[in-house]
Amino acid sequence: MARAGLPILIALLVALGGNAATAVFPESSNSEIERPPIFHAGVKAIENGDYAKGLEIMRSFVDEDPQDADAWTLIGFSLRKTKRYVDSELAYQKALEIDPQNLAANAYVAKLYLETGRVQEAEQKLAVLSDLCIGGKGCDERQKLADMIESYKKTGKVGSDW
Repeated sequence: MARAGLPILIALLVALGGNAATAVFPESSNSEIERPPIFHAGVKAIENGDYAKGLEIMRSFVDEDPQDADAWTLIGFSLRKTKRYVDSELAYQKALEIDPQNLAANAYVAKLYLETGRVQEAEQKLAVLSDLCIGGKGCDERQKLADMIESYKKTGKVGSDW
């Protein structure tokens, strides 16, 4: 099963959004998943902001490994960054079907909900992240999302991180 704590994904999100990465893909005590070079090529493309290329590569990857929740999350991420919200949401849903406790997928779909004006759904994901906040794991995501929702309610705008 996919784990959300892979260092390569941390590097991806650091490159894309400062310290937001460590909040979304925290270190995990679980052993790392060995992934083929195609996965890392997709991550690299996304790190470089080439969402179309990263998306193409990640889609090829999930053709071979359709049960990788992190890959589906990165597909959703790329689609959301290019404002393809319907397809992005479907990818996040696929990731969550595979791994309902995937911190990144839960946090990112909540941001998608805010970007599409669906505050109640974002708040529902905040509750999920609150439930996942155990022993420090996932608590940063929960707090970041809570702050994002509060800010959105005041300003009607969504921050650029995540």
